[in-house]
Amino acid sequence: MIPEAADHTVVRAGDQAQYFADGVSWERSESIRAAQSERRAWWVAGGACLVALCAVVGLSALAPLKQTVPYVYAVDKATGNVELMSIGDERLVQDYRTILDKHWAHKYVIARESYYWKLLQLDYDTVLMMSNDVVGREYAKLYDGPNARDRKLGSTIDMRVKVLSITLAHDEHGSKATVRFEKSSKRLEAEMPDPPQFYVATLSYEYQPSMKGKEQELLLNPLGYKVTAWRVDQELSTATATPTTGSPEGTP
Repeated sequence: MIPEAADHTVVRAGDQAQYFADGVSWERSESIRAAQSERRAWWVAGGACLVALCAVVGLSALAPLKQTVPYVYAVDKATGNVELMSIGDERLVQDYRTILDKHWAHKYVIARESYYWKLLQLDYDTVLMMSNDVVGREYAKLYDGPNARDRKLGSTIDMRVKVLSITLAHDEHGSKATVRFEKSSKRLEAEMPDPPQFYVATLSYEYQPSMKGKEQELLLNPLGYKVTAWRVDQELSTATATPTTGSPEGTP
C-alpha cells in the first residue's frame, strides 16, 4: 500500500504566527532600506549641486582675467609724438625688479635734467650719488667755471622735466634704459612756460650696493644704483617744429 504524499500547502496552526512575524520583519527591513536609499540620493544630489555652484563661482572669478586690456594712446598733432596715456586694466602686475629699474632711471633723469634753484644742491648731490666716477665728473663740469650752469641761469629760470616713457633692455653688456621726456623752461616773471621740447636719454646702469658711507648718501641711493654711461638726444620731430642749436641745458 502506497503512503499518501505530505501536503506542503497546509500551514500548521503553530507556524502561522511565525509566518506573520517574518512578513512584518521583511516589510520593515524593506522600508528602512528604501529610506536609507532615499537619504543617500538626497546627499548625492546636494553634493552635485554644491559642486556645480562652486564651478559657477570659480568661472565667474576667472572671467575678468580673459578680458581684453585696452591701451589708450594720444598723438600730438603739432609734433607727431605718440604717448601712452593709460592702461585700461590697472591690475597688470610688473616684475618688481623692472619697477625698481624704472624708478631709479626716472629719478636720475628728473634730478639731472631739471633746474630748480631752491632744489639745485639736492639734485646735484643726487646725480653724483647715482653716477660712477666718469659720468659724475662729466656732470660736475656743468657747474664749474665762469660758464657754469647755475651762473648762466641763476634763480630766475625753472626747467621742468616730465618723463613720458621708460624702456629697459638687458644684454651681455649690461642693463640699459631709454627714457623719453619733455622739458620746458619758464622765467619766474612769465605767466606761461616756453613750448616744451622732447628728448631721449639713453643710459646704462648697474647696482653696487654697499652699507658703507654716510647716512645721507645711503638715504639718497640705498641700493647703490649707478649710471655708467649717459647720452641725451633731442627728438627729430621736435627739432623740426622748434629749431634749436646745441645740446639741451644740463647735457654734456
